[in-house]
Amino acid sequence: MAQKKQTPDKGRYFAGIVAADSAPLDWREQLKASHAPYAISPLHTPDKENPFEHYHVVYKHSNTITLEGARKAIVTGIFKNDYLLLLHHPRLYQRYLIHLDDPDKEQFSAGREAIEIINGFPLDLTRDFSQEERAQQRQDVFGFIRDYAILEYADLLDALMDSGQADLLDYAANHTILFNTYLTSKRNAMRYE
Repeated sequence: MAQKKQTPDKGRYFAGIVAADSAPLDWREQLKASHAPYAISPLHTPDKENPFEHYHVVYKHSNTITLEGARKAIVTGIFKNDYLLLLHHPRLYQRYLIHLDDPDKEQFSAGREAIEIINGFPLDLTRDFSQEERAQQRQDVFGFIRDYAILEYADLLDALMDSGQADLLDYAANHTILFNTYLTSKRNAMRYE
């Protein structure tokens, strides 16, 4: 039986480390001049993995490409040892740029604003919620509907927007059928009271 030829991993997102003390002085300008999208972390202090001041940089390619293809596409001479990593979970790595999920590491008070965006990089710092958290969000949206006597789906979305509860708004917006059906049922029940 013939063996299948193994195809190399492909992706759109890649990451590298820029050492603050050895990168070219104009490395940011070089990235801008490439017209490719990059996200740059704030300056990270030395740690176990990188015992020098450094930046984490994420590159996004327009199509899926191999690691070798990405190496050819990015600006050379910027990343430490020209090391580049294919990101299988780019959103988690983007969150790592400012240590959102690692409270034991250096925290950046500017939050999202501490990340430098070059050439329109599509930054996504959202996180996946556990089943338990999603169940709680569902319960919270139902509670919100009851507490504010909401009867229309549009009013629900407006009220959640005004309340500043982005996670609940996102949950309600992604479960239109559930909440619209619930609100329709509430309106219909009122007709028979």
